[in-house]
Amino acid sequence: MQRLSATLPTKAAWGLMLFLALGIGLASSRYFTLNPEIYFPEQRAVYMAHTVAIIGHISGSLAALLLGPFQFLPRLRRKRWLSIHRWSGRIYLVGIAVGGLFGLYVAQMAYGGLVTHLGFTGLALFWLYSGYQAYRAIRRGDIQTHKRWMFRNYAATFAAVTLRLWLPLSMALGIDFTLAYRMIAWLCWVPNVLIIEWWLHQRWPLLQNLSR
Repeated sequence: MQRLSATLPTKAAWGLMLFLALGIGLASSRYFTLNPEIYFPEQRAVYMAHTVAIIGHISGSLAALLLGPFQFLPRLRRKRWLSIHRWSGRIYLVGIAVGGLFGLYVAQMAYGGLVTHLGFTGLALFWLYSGYQAYRAIRRGDIQTHKRWMFRNYAATFAAVTLRLWLPLSMALGIDFTLAYRMIAWLCWVPNVLIIEWWLHQRWPLLQNLSR
């Protein structure tokens, strides 16, 4: 009974994570139409002048966002499905590399000036660094460290979702768009990373039990 009660909120959280990832992934697919009207007016001219970088960033980010939830499924890590887990993990890390490197470039042209540039640059650097640490850990066979870094990495990946939750909330609260966007450049990922770090320290024994 104790194991079941612990599993239920974990499954509910996973389901919500997948639902939000799929929803944002579907909404973001409109960028592939290359229709300039999809960009918000303040950035339209800049984004149109750097279409390759924008599409590269979105492509890598979407691959990671959509594959990420499935990497946490314990069933997919069992022997029968392990090859699928490994190959999807490789694609996930390629998505991080592509999305992160293009993200570093795109961050320098983000709307809102230096505060926004630094926020999105920090996100891209942490995203790349945590992905690299996860890769290093699994290459040396340290599965537990690999899992921890993957949780941290997907917290950064999930910034694609939280950014799009913060934006309409800030507009509903009547916050000036420029001020809101500067804050959201940090709010979209720093709280995610802090929350998952707290969760790992508090719940890691539980997570290890659930993954068996």
